[in-house]
Amino acid sequence: MENIIQEIEYSIMVGEFRPKQKLVETDLMQYFSAGRGVVRDSLKILADRGLVVRNENRGATVIELSAKEIRDLYFLRSHLEGIGAELAFDRISSKDIEQMSKLQEELKNYTQVDRKLLKLHETLHEIIFRSYGNNFLLRQIKSLITIAGPVRYFSYTQPDLREKRIREHDEMIQSLKNSDKDRFIRLCQNHMIPGMEAYISIMYPHEVRNFKTN
Repeated sequence: MENIIQEIEYSIMVGEFRPKQKLVETDLMQYFSAGRGVVRDSLKILADRGLVVRNENRGATVIELSAKEIRDLYFLRSHLEGIGAELAFDRISSKDIEQMSKLQEELKNYTQVDRKLLKLHETLHEIIFRSYGNNFLLRQIKSLITIAGPVRYFSYTQPDLREKRIREHDEMIQSLKNSDKDRFIRLCQNHMIPGMEAYISIMYPHEVRNFKTN
């Protein structure tokens, strides 16, 4: 069942399943060669994670966030990651920093936009996450990251945003080596904001105009 959950989650993140798209149980059963009960349980877990909306009469649909909801989500995530960065800075080891540097080199040399790219990026940030020493905080951040999957994937597909992320990784690593705590915290807080702003300006231009005038 976990494999089904991961596959649907990834499909939502990369836009194969679009916002408000209905997830038909019989189609998923056929695609995954799984029983109805397994598919329903998978959709329930995805609903608990905030990725789909389940309706007793209409089945499950992919969640659609408004521009304001995306902004609200990233506002919260930015502040939580700032708290996490402050905790991580005092706990992260030289071995962790070395591992981050190696992953960063792989990211620089990897040109495809696929699951491996996502995994490399996630693994690099996971080193920081696991240094928090606070599982409650980490669970909340990961939940927000999952819900905002399409926004995150969008930033990987834009060359300028991707290059900016890579540069900021270098700056994060250097700030750790230089024991520059304030800079490390600021980088962790703000690194996801440009991708979010670019995403909503393209995907929700009407909402953005209304947001600016209110």
